[in-house]
Amino acid sequence: MYSEQLTLPDIGSRDRVKDQARFSARIAACRSLSFSPARIPGTPLPTTTAGEDSGCLPEIHASDLNTATIQAALSAKGALIVRELLPTQMIAPLCAAIDAVIEACSLSGEAARQQPRSPYFDPPDILSEVMKNAELGRSRAFHRDSGSAMCAEAPCVAETLLDLYGALGLKELLQDYLGEPPCLSVKKWVLRKTRLPVHEAGWHQDGAFMGQDIKSLNVWIPLTRCGGASGAPGMDIVPRRLHDIVGAKDALFDWSVNPGQINQQFPDTPPISPLFDAGDALLFDHLLLHRTQYRPEFERPRHAIETWFFGCSSAPSNQVPLAW
Repeated sequence: MYSEQLTLPDIGSRDRVKDQARFSARIAACRSLSFSPARIPGTPLPTTTAGEDSGCLPEIHASDLNTATIQAALSAKGALIVRELLPTQMIAPLCAAIDAVIEACSLSGEAARQQPRSPYFDPPDILSEVMKNAELGRSRAFHRDSGSAMCAEAPCVAETLLDLYGALGLKELLQDYLGEPPCLSVKKWVLRKTRLPVHEAGWHQDGAFMGQDIKSLNVWIPLTRCGGASGAPGMDIVPRRLHDIVGAKDALFDWSVNPGQINQQFPDTPPISPLFDAGDALLFDHLLLHRTQYRPEFERPRHAIETWFFGCSSAPSNQVPLAW
């Protein structure tokens, strides 16, 4: 799962037409998927109880990443930290690609429509077919306000990342973990650069809006040293294996959790904010309770790539699955 010899191809020199056609075909291939509820892979262990070491998440080096280590970590604590998933030489070009995509997607209205196509901005027409009734426009506005962009806006970047994930061995690993071929999500494959100041984000489980009866794994890769007291936002996490969706009583959104509930409901597993180096990864599924780390004194933005994978038979259609 790890190789210092891996290099990132020049995204700017990719064939834009071929990459867009390939990416559009991935979305089209999943339009006829029929949803079949499924349960999380592996054998769940009891949730954390008082007296357990609840102050940290399991950590491994990327060379030790396999199905067994993922299942053990998620069953025990809901997440796994993977150190040095990406080689150092990939960090700078990936950050530059994220900057280019987010800058291109920052325009709206007529300015966006007149913007020239490039390897960093080439939205496929099929997006407006699978995200109808103004959903695409709302999603783009949300990402503009959040300092992020759907990877689908730049198929050259998306195809580069799929090649990279394949070279890292993630495709075979995910197929083994999920028990079937993996697919991705248009809406949950996101390039991120946090805006400063960081606003307090809602605690949530992604299963609250994606559905609980799915097989999933999120691979969240920060490209900036972040979390802890680093000065850049990482993740606030409740380090506990949950098996159901926590109620949204008195929360701001129907998919979020009231901050006051966190310490009250989980007194033995208070939130933690792990420290990540650029190129590490956090793996978790749709039941982990988390939020973007919030501290008023953040002084540096954080680049990251968030990629949700699903088992094809139970991919949530509302997240627009795409084939790998």
